[in-house]
Amino acid sequence: RNVNALIDVKLEKFKNIWEESSFFWAEIWSGTLMFDRMEADVEALKKLTKEEFIDYFNQYIKVDAPKRKTLSVQVYGRNHYEEYKKIIQEEQSPKTYRIKDIFSFRRSRPLFSWSKGGSSHMEL
Repeated sequence: RNVNALIDVKLEKFKNIWEESSFFWAEIWSGTLMFDRMEADVEALKKLTKEEFIDYFNQYIKVDAPKRKTLSVQVYGRNHYEEYKKIIQEEQSPKTYRIKDIFSFRRSRPLFSWSKGGSSHMEL
């Protein structure tokens, strides 16, 4: 039932020109240009089995799952610069990855290939 309800939502027609243009501009802006995303999602949902979903949940989402990943974001304002400098110099644990330059990190990820250079790069 849940899969069929999600398929129905994905196959809904755009309610107005704003929704439709927002969808297409989001595809252009992200650089994916997957204008048939909804249809592709529906095809994937139709092929998904309950066992595959449970296996995925057990591998990636469940507490203590073997491939579970978490994200911790810490933002330091100008008034806390000394605290930031102290933390950045601490040794990081083996299972962590510290991102020091968000723009370089983002450009290194495959889903963000659209931002490899050009005007999307800003210096802080």
